[in-house]
Amino acid sequence: MLEVYLFVNPLGARCMRSEQNIMRLADHLNSKVSFQFVPLLNQQIIAQSLAPRPTLAERNARFNVTYQAILAYKAALFQGKRKGRKFLLNMQDAVVSQHQSFSEKLTLEMAQKCRLDLDMFTEDCQSDLAKQAFQTDQKLAAEMKIEQSSSAVIFNCDVSDCGLLLNDVTYESLCDVCESQGVATKEMLMAEPNYQTNEQATSLMLANNQSNLHVL
Repeated sequence: MLEVYLFVNPLGARCMRSEQNIMRLADHLNSKVSFQFVPLLNQQIIAQSLAPRPTLAERNARFNVTYQAILAYKAALFQGKRKGRKFLLNMQDAVVSQHQSFSEKLTLEMAQKCRLDLDMFTEDCQSDLAKQAFQTDQKLAAEMKIEQSSSAVIFNCDVSDCGLLLNDVTYESLCDVCESQGVATKEMLMAEPNYQTNEQATSLMLANNQSNLHVL
C-alpha cells in the first residue's frame, strides 16, 4: 500500500493541479493508496503568492487569508475526509479558476455545495480543535523537512518506512516513483516494458536515502 502526503497551499494553483494528479493516480493504481492533503503555511509560501517587494501590511493580510482558508479546510475535514477534499478543491477552483476573492461568504457557499452541516462548520472554523490540527500539520511538515508547497512524501508501506520526497508532482513523476517502488499502475500494465529508470526518479531515491524521511 502507498501512503502519500501532499503539502499544499490551500489557495494555490500549482497545488490544485498536484492534488488532481494524486487523485488520478489513486484511480489508476493497481494497489491500494492512502493520501492526505496537508496544508502548509510559512513565509516562503506567502512570498511566492505576492508581487515582488510586498509591504508588511500586504504580507500580513495574505498570511491571515491563507490561515483562515486552512482553518476552513480543517473544519470541513472534521465532517469526513472526502467532504474535506471536495471542499478544498471547490474552494481552490473558485479562487484560482474563477478568480473569486476568498471570504467567509465564499467558504459558506463551498460548505453548502459540499453538503456540510453549516452550523457545525461555522463553529469549527474558529475552534481550538481546528487551530490545534493546523499546528499538528506544521509539525509534520517540519519533521519531514518540507519547506515548499506542492511537495509530496510517498511511502511504500509494503517495502520500507522510508519516504520519497517529490517536489514536482506531475502525473508522470508519480508514475516514475511507483515504478521505482515496484508498484504498477493500469497504464504500466498495458504499456511496453521500460527497462530504463527515469532520471528524476533516480535522483529522488538517492536524495531520500540520504535524508531518510520518516513519519513520526
